[in-house]
Amino acid sequence: MELSLEAYRIIVNNVRSRVDLATLCLVSKGFRRVAERALYNTLFMHETERTERMCKTLVGQPRVAELVEALTIAIEEVPTTSSSARARPETEETLWPAISDALKKMSRLRHLSIVIDGSFSSPYSGRLAWILTDCPFRLKSFHSDMRWDENLVRFLNVQDEIEDLYIGDYDEGEEGPGEVEESTGLDEKTPVTTRPSRASHNSLLTLSPTALPHLYTLECTFSEAAIAIVPGRPVSRLKTCFSRTDPEGKRAEMKVLFEGLGKALVPAKNRSGGWYALDIADAEYEEGFAMDLLRAVVNLTLGTLRYLGTLVLPVGGRERLLFYGLLMQLRYLCCVELEISGWNPSPTVVGPVAFRALGNELRLYCPGVVKIVFVSMNAGEGEDIGERTTVEWITGEGVARVEREVMNGMSGTEGIWRDV
Repeated sequence: MELSLEAYRIIVNNVRSRVDLATLCLVSKGFRRVAERALYNTLFMHETERTERMCKTLVGQPRVAELVEALTIAIEEVPTTSSSARARPETEETLWPAISDALKKMSRLRHLSIVIDGSFSSPYSGRLAWILTDCPFRLKSFHSDMRWDENLVRFLNVQDEIEDLYIGDYDEGEEGPGEVEESTGLDEKTPVTTRPSRASHNSLLTLSPTALPHLYTLECTFSEAAIAIVPGRPVSRLKTCFSRTDPEGKRAEMKVLFEGLGKALVPAKNRSGGWYALDIADAEYEEGFAMDLLRAVVNLTLGTLRYLGTLVLPVGGRERLLFYGLLMQLRYLCCVELEISGWNPSPTVVGPVAFRALGNELRLYCPGVVKIVFVSMNAGEGEDIGERTTVEWITGEGVARVEREVMNGMSGTEGIWRDV
C-alpha cells in the first residue's frame, strides 16, 4: 500500500536514529525516496575507516551523493601504537583521495566544513585544498582550516554564492624571494605542485576581485585576511583578531584594517547601510587601545552596529563615562562583549550581583543593549582561566539572567555575533 508523500515525510521526520532511517530505506520504494534524503542530507566524517566506506558508497551511487547538502569533515586522530602510527601516512594516501572523489559527486552540496587536525594531516602539512579541484557544487557556507594556497584560492574564485566564510589560515605571499615550497603528493591522484618564491607567486595567493560577490559574514583568524577579503564585498558581519601585540604596531594594524573595512560594499540585505556585527579579538587587551578602537568603530559603522566585541571596560569612573558616551552613538547596539580582567576584585569573585550592577549601569546610557558578555582571562580564587559571563535582560522579567561558562573552544556565546 502506497502512502502519500506527506505521510512518508511525517513518519520519517519522527525517526531520530540513523540506523532506523537506514532500515526504512529497505521497507519500500516510497519510504526509500524520503528516508534516503533524511539520511544523507547532512553527513559527518570523523572516523577514518568509516569515512572511507562512506566515500566509496557516495562514489558508487551518484544518486545518493546528490542528496548531500551539508558535510562536515573533521577526521579524528585516535591514539595509536608506534606500529600503527608508522602506517598512518599509508592510510592518509587513500583517505583524502577518497574524500576528493566523493566531493566531485556532491553536486547539490551547499554547506561544507573542513576541520584539519594538523598532527593528523602532517604528511600534507595542511595543504589539502586540492581535494576541492573540479568540484561541481556552489556553496552557501564554507568553513576551512586548510592552508591558504593556490588550490584554495582557485576554488574560492569560482564560488559565487558563498554568504558565510571561515578562513583559518592566510598567506599574503610577501616573504621575499628565494623561499621555495612544495606541496606534498602521496600518490598519482594527489597533485604535486612545486612553488616558486612567495613574492613571485603573490598573484596566485590573491582572490579575484569578482570572487565571493555575495559574502555577508566573514570569520578569519588573521586581520590580514579581513583586509584582503572585505574591500569590494558586501560584508556586514566580521570576526577577526589583531596580529600585532606592541601598542604602536597594533595601532598601525588597526588603521589599515579599518581602511579596508571602510571599502566594503553596502549589502543589499542591509538597507540601512553600514555594519551589523564586529568582533575583533586581541592577544593583550589594554584600556587605552580599547578607547581608540571604539572611536574607530563609531566612525566606521555610522551607528548601525548591533553587536560589538571585545572591548576593555574601563575601571576608572571618568574613563568609563567617556566609554559609555561613545557607545551611546551606536543607536542600534543590542549586544556588547566587555573584557574585565583588570578589575580588582573581579566581578566573577563577587558573583551575579556585580555583573547585574555593571550591566544596569551600562544600560542607563545604552538602554537598547539587552545582552552583555563579560570576559575574564585571569585566574584567581573561584575563577577559571578564560571565563565568559552573560547578562541578559528578557522582556517581562524583572531581574537580568546571569549565566557563566568556561571558555573551552565550544562556548555557547561565541556565535552571538552571527545572529543579532
